[in-house]
Amino acid sequence: MNDEISTIMTTKVVTLGPEDKVSDAREIFRTNNFHHIPICEEGILVGVVTTFDLLRLQKPRHETDNLPLREVMTSKLAVLNPTDKIGAASIVLLQNRFHSVPVVDENRKLEGILTTFDLLKYQYQTAYPGDNFPF
Repeated sequence: MNDEISTIMTTKVVTLGPEDKVSDAREIFRTNNFHHIPICEEGILVGVVTTFDLLRLQKPRHETDNLPLREVMTSKLAVLNPTDKIGAASIVLLQNRFHSVPVVDENRKLEGILTTFDLLKYQYQTAYPGDNFPF
C-alpha cells in the first residue's frame, strides 16, 4: 500500500466543461460504466458531477437537460496528487465515503481519477499475482 496512486489510477478520463449540459453528462453515464465526471476548464479541474448530483435535481428531464453543469457540479473537492500513497488515498476514500477522488498536479491539472474499482483491482492483483482476471 506504499505504492504511488499514479501506478493504479485511471488515466483515460472522460471530462466535460462547466458550460456543457446536464444532458451531456446523462448520455455519458448512460453509455459508460462509471458515475463520476470531472469538470475541467482548459485541463484544470473545477468540479465533478456525479449520477447522485443528477438524481438530486428532482425535476423532470425536460426541465434540467439544458442546465449547464456549473449549476449542478460539486466544486469543493478533495483531490489527490499522483505521488500520494495508495494507503493514504484509501483512508481519504473511506473516511469520506467517497467512491472516487480526482488526481491533480500542483496546478490542479487533471492527471487521472482514483476509484474504488482501482483499489479493488489493485488488491485482487496483489493477492493473486499472475491471475489474468479480465479487468
